Amino acid sequence: MLGSTFLLIFFPTQILVAYGLLLVGFISFNFGMQQLGKWSNTARHPRNDLAIDEQLQTLSDKFVALHYMRFGKKVIEHIVIYPGGLLVITARDIPGVIVGRGNKWRRKSIGFMRLFGLSGPQLGNPSFEADESIALLQAKLKEAKLEFDVLGAILFTAPNVELDLEDPDYYAMTLDELADFVRRIDQDPTFKTTDRDALVALLSNGEELERTERTTTRRPVKVKRRAATTKPGAEPQ
Repeated sequence: MLGSTFLLIFFPTQILVAYGLLLVGFISFNFGMQQLGKWSNTARHPRNDLAIDEQLQTLSDKFVALHYMRFGKKVIEHIVIYPGGLLVITARDIPGVIVGRGNKWRRKSIGFMRLFGLSGPQLGNPSFEADESIALLQAKLKEAKLEFDVLGAILFTAPNVELDLEDPDYYAMTLDELADFVRRIDQDPTFKTTDRDALVALLSNGEELERTERTTTRRPVKVKRRAATTKPGAEPQ
């Protein structure tokens, strides 16, 4: 579509058609590049689901990570079952400086550099996405007559991301902070293996999952459901 606009310059009467193809082609190109960035996997920069699995591999088998779970027409991309409940991880693979103030998010960019950012992953509003995902999970649990805590966190996976945070709705972190954050969530000592398996069966819709036995000696500490931080790497409260 973009290429055809160059041919249409020789037909001045088709200028409106050229503009239409240019607009649709530009949107389609950027959408395709966004999907390529989301789903491509390289040794230097793995996909979000693989990066999350790699970070959580030191945790015991009491923890289970599920990815791209479908709830009707909606998809929750990342869920971690921990001893006591579920953690929704809203992930963004966006480099640069990310500013978070409450439930408002923006990416710092300069002038024309914003145009180049259109073809990469989009920030959107991770707080709203986390709200929606938590509501979906709570409804699913209620329907199944199960009662477990549902928490939310926002994860930025790009290796060169910098977070500028002030009282965000959800605890926000970089990839290398993920395992420690999950490990430190307050656990329920009454949570059993059967509870874990029931949640896996409910959320995976019967799909067979790949598991690896893991061990850990770290002790958990309490973490607020919506802990806030003022700078990257701040300890959860």
